[in-house]
Amino acid sequence: MKKIIIPTTKKLYARFLLSYSTVIISFFVLYFQMDVNANNLQTGVPTVAVGPSTISFTIQWDNSWYIAAGASNWDGVWVFVKRQACTDNLWSHALVSTTATDHSITGGVLQVDAVTDGMGVFIRRIGAGIGNIASATVTLKLQTAPNLVDNFQVFGIEMVNIPQGDFYIGDGTRGSSTYGFSDGLTCAVGPWNPKLITTAIQTAGMGLAANYQCNSWGSTVALPAAFPLGWNKFYCMKYEISQEQYSSFLNVLTYDQQTGRTGNAPNSAVGTLAIAGATPSRNRIEIQTPGTINNIPAVYGCDLNNNGTYNEAADGQNLACNWLSWPDLIAYLDWAAIRPMTEFEFEKVCRGTASVTANENAWGSVTLLQAESGALNNAGQVSETSTAAGAGLCAYGIADLAKGPLRCGFAATGTTTRVQAGSSYYGVMDMSGNVDEQCVGGYAYNYSAFTTANGDGSISSVGSANIAGCPGVGGGQFGGVSRGSDWYTANVLYPNVSDRYQMVLNYNQSRDYRVGGRGVRNW
Repeated sequence: MKKIIIPTTKKLYARFLLSYSTVIISFFVLYFQMDVNANNLQTGVPTVAVGPSTISFTIQWDNSWYIAAGASNWDGVWVFVKRQACTDNLWSHALVSTTATDHSITGGVLQVDAVTDGMGVFIRRIGAGIGNIASATVTLKLQTAPNLVDNFQVFGIEMVNIPQGDFYIGDGTRGSSTYGFSDGLTCAVGPWNPKLITTAIQTAGMGLAANYQCNSWGSTVALPAAFPLGWNKFYCMKYEISQEQYSSFLNVLTYDQQTGRTGNAPNSAVGTLAIAGATPSRNRIEIQTPGTINNIPAVYGCDLNNNGTYNEAADGQNLACNWLSWPDLIAYLDWAAIRPMTEFEFEKVCRGTASVTANENAWGSVTLLQAESGALNNAGQVSETSTAAGAGLCAYGIADLAKGPLRCGFAATGTTTRVQAGSSYYGVMDMSGNVDEQCVGGYAYNYSAFTTANGDGSISSVGSANIAGCPGVGGGQFGGVSRGSDWYTANVLYPNVSDRYQMVLNYNQSRDYRVGGRGVRNW
């Protein structure tokens, strides 16, 4: 039996890392009539068996779903494994079998879906149902036999299945600007009609920017059929990347990789902020143990209450991670074997197959109610919520750098509807507000080479992503645009699903207090 490293933190949000602890995760409305409850994800201590080359662990969570009607989708967990070779202490991605029958899960409720690249598996319900998942034991077959002196970590990211199907981009208005999508046919007079993305368009490709934007504000080169328009099925992260997820990512990098993915040298003093600026805006990922230059990497932890003790109950592990630049985001996604979403996929995740409502937010209405970090219950904890409650609750317009983003999925409770929880059509949280989402898109740049290729589980020696065809710099004019608005910005139109006001801005090229993100995966 293999010794497994167990992380010091017990609190997890949209991921698990060889954890033996309880995780409270806000659930949400999948469809208009479905109530919201906590996920309560729990995983057991994994074991590695050398002979059969397997890694096993238990998993359970509350309020899982597989809905056959309405949104007609399910939730699940993207599970992947990292291994550390004790010969050089480097962490690498451990491939698992691409044959589903090589993996198993007990209980008869869940199934393990293998993927063709072997980067991990999806764990989800077998069939239609809503409710709690009792503890089940997962056993994954590794492609390479484990070494007795290697260490292993298992990571998981909660995901939501986005089914294939027609959907609209643009909402028939120009929003806060004239940058929004349209059908390309109604530009001269009247409103700009939305464009219906169909299988025919996905098969043929979107073509030139004039086909989807009245002023040709899109890619400088025609978008081909290989470009992810959103019609085909994919998985989307249920929540924005949390501060614990990003610090856990940093903790399996080399010193040089950490240097690339943080703002201060890893050998800086204890308590040095990792990615935030001088006014951290509720992001206190810090150096917990300094590294040794070009040799031993630092250890990072969360300390929101700034008392010098890391990863306590109120240290903000579950807050949305702001201060993520475009290079930071795509490096995390590449490492996790997923990829950034496109602007078209962003609108698909928010709106689903529903008809268009002018100036709608991700929850399908124009209603907007401000939530802000100065008025919270259980601040910094896994149960953090806003003291405000009601339809359209959204972290936006705070305009105070001393404040910051809220907990991922903060608006969802046991009694909220979709509109009250801030849920997208498919059950994805915080697509409007909290932190800016970063998407492949924008204008004045050729991003046509981007495809559905997922990350390969590894990043360069200096911490850079290498996702095929992915823009490397970011910014609305360099292929990586921000959407959905954020906790700081005040304009009430900016959280709209179809608003593209940030298309002409490039602030996400660098780390910014407003910006975070999430990823998607094709399967």
